[in-house]
Amino acid sequence: MRSTPQHIVLALLCFFSVIGRSQTPEAESQVEAIIESIVEELGEETGAALIIEDLEQFAENPLNINTATREQLSELHLLDEVQLQKLLNYLSRFGPALSVFELNTIDGFNRELLLKMEPFIWFGPAVEKSRSVPEMLKYGRHEMIMRTTGTVQKPKGYKEKDDGTTPYEGSRARYYARYLFQSSDNISVGITADKDPGEAFFAGSNKEGFDFYSGHVSLKISPVIEKLTIGDFVVRSGQGLVLWQGFSAGKSVYSLNISKTNQGVRPYTSTDENRFFRGVSTTLKLGDARASFFYSQKNRDGNIESSDVLGNYFTSLQTSGYHRTASEIADKNSVNDLNAGAVVSWQFQNLKVGATLLYRKFDMPFIRSDQLYNRFRFGGKENFVAGGDYLYSKGKYQLFGEVAVSKSKGKGVLQGATAHLHDRIQLSALFRHFDKNYHAMWAAPFSEGSQAANETGLYFGTRILPAKFVTFSAYSDFYRFPWINYSTAGPAVGWDVFAQADFRLSRKMQFYIRYKNEEKEQKFRIEEKYENRPEQFRKSRIHFQYSLSEAFKIKTRVEHVFYKGLKKENGWMVFQDVQFAPAAFPLNASFRLAFFDTESYNSRIYAYENDLLYTFAVPAFFGKGVRTYFNLKYKISKKAEVWLKLANTSQSGVESISSGYNEISGNQKTEVKFQLRLKI
Repeated sequence: MRSTPQHIVLALLCFFSVIGRSQTPEAESQVEAIIESIVEELGEETGAALIIEDLEQFAENPLNINTATREQLSELHLLDEVQLQKLLNYLSRFGPALSVFELNTIDGFNRELLLKMEPFIWFGPAVEKSRSVPEMLKYGRHEMIMRTTGTVQKPKGYKEKDDGTTPYEGSRARYYARYLFQSSDNISVGITADKDPGEAFFAGSNKEGFDFYSGHVSLKISPVIEKLTIGDFVVRSGQGLVLWQGFSAGKSVYSLNISKTNQGVRPYTSTDENRFFRGVSTTLKLGDARASFFYSQKNRDGNIESSDVLGNYFTSLQTSGYHRTASEIADKNSVNDLNAGAVVSWQFQNLKVGATLLYRKFDMPFIRSDQLYNRFRFGGKENFVAGGDYLYSKGKYQLFGEVAVSKSKGKGVLQGATAHLHDRIQLSALFRHFDKNYHAMWAAPFSEGSQAANETGLYFGTRILPAKFVTFSAYSDFYRFPWINYSTAGPAVGWDVFAQADFRLSRKMQFYIRYKNEEKEQKFRIEEKYENRPEQFRKSRIHFQYSLSEAFKIKTRVEHVFYKGLKKENGWMVFQDVQFAPAAFPLNASFRLAFFDTESYNSRIYAYENDLLYTFAVPAFFGKGVRTYFNLKYKISKKAEVWLKLANTSQSGVESISSGYNEISGNQKTEVKFQLRLKI
């Protein structure tokens, strides 16, 4: 990136430093803690931006507990179905709640949970005044976001080759813009535009501007037509065994949160170019029944091949979203993908049952490479998947599950249970089995593998409060893959165990100790052939957090990884965070200094980082080096905020960082990110 724009940004920040207003950091701290707990080790593009958006919106416009629906409460991403039902039952029986202290009397609501909920809720009147359409338009919220990111060093893909050509078509900066209008749950209108590093911008293959555009209009027409969405949207149903788009939580420190909530159809506002539908959807509500119908047709990136016998066909769908090189540009929007279906549910007092139907058709055959791991995977032009799900919640117990079958006659089964035996003891269990020929390419159920196929597993989790200031969370998961996967040389088995003890000594001081052991069979090259051998990761962490004052907070972490494959490796990381958020000044700043030392990528260590609004980063560190970053948020006024992040990675004993066209000469990589948000 050029130095001139950076100087302009810094000058603007200095200018704005005399005209700000104050803000409180509690909500932002909780958002960070929640996201880190559920997305760790998943990387930057996980679709979790929707969770961040929900929490950020509730931080600015808290949810009225006394009028909230089940769907709205699920968007807090903090309550399981048992807690949701207990809260709704309490409000129905005793009337409006008056304070967060009153919620503490509900079975299953402890101090720790209420501290997480507090920044996102308020206790308003039990009946909210309905608004007319003109009032909705007048009092709705307009938001505009503009973002640019890039690296200071120039990777290999942006340098001219000997033949005079440059591999990447565009500049190394990323540009992002979004406009969103929302008025409660009644109206949502938005458009998102994104250009990745290396993609052309108003030139070359993107003469129309950005590489990716997304938009939607979503309206609540009447009590019966609950929602009509035209444009881009996501559909999530049941336990994700047939259809679940966007982020899908798996194993995490929240060992009880194994059932999926926040289901239904929602407008799409993220930048992942794959996991969403484009077309029209409508949701009808008739008494206790709800039915959503959707139709989507959009073009996807695919590797196209042709032959005299078969004509055109594709061998894979590309999911990176990058269109930088000639081959990536050739794959862009090359496969037409049609999807149509319905999601139906009935809500009884303690029971919810549902059904999902999904039809999918490509405009050319999907013919995979002739590898053993592809033998039972989907091929052809058409697929059909149907499933039924249920969720039963009463008292201290919850049962949930889903069964489904695809056109191939392959089946998937998932059955789970949670039990709140006592305020201090909760248990969870989940069994899943997916046939090797079960074809559900939009599925994202609880699983070990990335595909809902060729897996059988059994999970157990627990959460125990042995003392007032201690929370102990643990899980174990055992699984097997009956057929060959891409990463195995034959059928394989695996297991992992996780334990974390959280200590909240006071509102200012807390720390946790974590241990995770994971072992699974993977393929290794032994002499002239591949064989399955055990691969083990043992990870230990101590994390300490202390609030020096209302403005200053420090975080210290020490983490170790032990890896065992064909050889043994060790890795270490130590970091120190300092966060500054003064009550009398509209500034929120965070700084990290991290040292890492691992023997190779096998012993890599992941670490969540603060980032710009609606984004996050969980980079993997390996080798030996230092990572630093400075993240700044400044609230210019009630209607304008800016973010700036500067980050640098310095590795020892290397001549370059990364590989291929992303290779950077030298041992330094510096990132610069800037974002502006305007609210009208």
